[in-house]
Amino acid sequence: MLMNALKPQGDGAALTFTDKEKVGARAQKSVAQAVQASILAGYEDSTFRPNAEITRAEMAVMIAKALGQPADATTATGIADDKDIPAWAKGAVGAMEKLGNIEGKGANAFAPGEKATRAESVTVLLKMLAQSAK
Repeated sequence: MLMNALKPQGDGAALTFTDKEKVGARAQKSVAQAVQASILAGYEDSTFRPNAEITRAEMAVMIAKALGQPADATTATGIADDKDIPAWAKGAVGAMEKLGNIEGKGANAFAPGEKATRAESVTVLLKMLAQSAK
């Protein structure tokens, strides 16, 4: 969904994930474009895990990278469950919160480990597109 919203040109980078054969034919170009744009790099074990659901923290990092925002800063956010946000995502969550692209889930909690729903993803993508149009 993210790469469809960004409409990048080209075929992207060659996929080097150890599980690249599990990436469906329909998604290969989008994944390759996201890798080339440094929006995603896979997991530390060199896998992509195409069948895994994306967490809210992972979504925030990808959107932040797509907008050119820092994803690795460790500045505390104003979110109630800030301590639960992984260090690798804290900067992205903070940047997206500051831009108004993400919101907490009740009681100002971000719930970084929860799976991102399609509705949440669409909402964040629409906000991202509006932000990038400014």
